[in-house]
Amino acid sequence: MSGRPSMPDLVLASIALSMLLASLGAVVTSISLVTALSAGSLPASGSIGYALFYNPPVASDGHA
Repeated sequence: MSGRPSMPDLVLASIALSMLLASLGAVVTSISLVTALSAGSLPASGSIGYALFYNPPVASDGHA
């Protein structure tokens, strides 16, 4: 097992990070939480789209 995170780990981390940053943005500014989380969901959705359609998971034999 290597110390590097795998691509699915990075995708999950990017989803959590974008929502966390949106939440922090709502706390430190006057933006409402709903607006901030709505804005944060856009890059999170992009991460999901990337993981599902551009770089989909494959089985160990190389087939989907």
